[in-house]
Amino acid sequence: MRLCFDKLSTNGRATSLSRLASYAERRLVLWYSPQAALPCPAPPALWNDHHTPTALGRRDISQLGSVATRKGLFYGWWIVIACWTITLYGSGIFFYGFSVFFQPIVTEFGWSRAVTSGAFALSQAEGFIEGPIIGPLVDKYGPRKLMLIGIIMVSIGFVALSLIDGLLAFYVVYVLLLAVGFNTGFFIAAQAAVGNWFIRRRSFALGLLTTAFGFGGAVMVPIIAWLVSEYGWRSAAFSLGIGMAIIGLPMAVLVRHKPEQYGYLPDGRVEPPAPVRAAGDRANAPSVSVVDEVDFTIWEALRTSAFWILSLAFGFRTLAISATVIHQIPLLTDRGFSEVAAAGVLALMSGMSVPGRLLFGYLGDFFDKRVLVCVAYLMQGVGLVVLLNATRLEHLYLFTVVFGLGWGAPTVLVALRGDYFGRRYFATIAGVQQSVVAIGTIIGPVYAGWIFDTTRSYDAAFLTFIAAIVVGAILVLFARQPKPPSRIAA
Repeated sequence: MRLCFDKLSTNGRATSLSRLASYAERRLVLWYSPQAALPCPAPPALWNDHHTPTALGRRDISQLGSVATRKGLFYGWWIVIACWTITLYGSGIFFYGFSVFFQPIVTEFGWSRAVTSGAFALSQAEGFIEGPIIGPLVDKYGPRKLMLIGIIMVSIGFVALSLIDGLLAFYVVYVLLLAVGFNTGFFIAAQAAVGNWFIRRRSFALGLLTTAFGFGGAVMVPIIAWLVSEYGWRSAAFSLGIGMAIIGLPMAVLVRHKPEQYGYLPDGRVEPPAPVRAAGDRANAPSVSVVDEVDFTIWEALRTSAFWILSLAFGFRTLAISATVIHQIPLLTDRGFSEVAAAGVLALMSGMSVPGRLLFGYLGDFFDKRVLVCVAYLMQGVGLVVLLNATRLEHLYLFTVVFGLGWGAPTVLVALRGDYFGRRYFATIAGVQQSVVAIGTIIGPVYAGWIFDTTRSYDAAFLTFIAAIVVGAILVLFARQPKPPSRIAA
């Protein structure tokens, strides 16, 4: 719109219309255009290297010193808010919600816990395959399109879940609709959207985003438990699917890919950064960004020890966490706690993770992230020791505090990945790393279910999980900053 009016104004006509168009563009959100310009248009004098006008919304970042000056809240924080809302609802109904649906589904169909947990494990196996595919798609097409697709799939999936009549239908709906939708539009896409808009404040911004997982459990688990107890799990699933569409779609259309595409600098910076390469070297832009950041390709990242150490450390943790979330309510009800009380503990644990994510996210911008991750891991290991020996409600409260606060580890790990490997291929590297991490997520719930079905106790399983978290805490300390690729160092 602005380009058309600017063309008129260069001919000496309709100058006022050009100004009006610029003003309108600053106020409107052009939702579905992948190159929609965000507030504050570029000045007419901005040109690219070939001395031709740049494409709508795309600028030469080396000239963005004055363009990036903004009044009001940096748009990156609006992206955090949109992704936070989507993640809160999505994680609440999919990741935490499965634990609430678990026992009613087992009771109605008479399946074993291992078989029922298998759906969750298969969903993670799907993530193992899908991660390396979704990551590059997010980097290429931007997170918004993937988020819209994922939200629609999850919405349809929960409606379909309310209609299942057997094990095959349950597995098909949970894996092919819910899991594919969640892996497509939530985890990697939201992290990439936020991670691309921040560098200096990346750890804190991702910390804010991941609090949505905590609030998702704290807010959505009691709601789901109430819906299931009052109206049955089928009606609850149907309602949650409709709610996903109503809440998720409007938020997703606000998301944008990278700040440079819309005339911003990461973190809302206003000064033009010093160029890291001569103007004639701009063809090599993928290697080093204008904010002095080294960008690894996926193949370069795979050749570093840091990638594999971080992946294994993350995987050992998810081995324990995925099983804890899925089996926590059955474990507590087996010990005589009511389902409402057990769901309340899960919600409180999720709620306590909010200050943990914020605290570790904030500290991650100032202190060694590896040490922070190690501390958070050990806190969760101690929490599992408390849970394994809990006999009274006071023990469970202690568990929720220690374990919940330690949930800040993923925030710092994701920020550390961005620090080590850069923003350009953030989602691609995240997707491949998710495939490694998913191995632990696949094994954990099924292993815990198998141990229970065999021994009628979760003790051996949780002892294994405690050991895994300790190993992960030690491993992460050895994840050193990788050297720049040879093409850059040269």
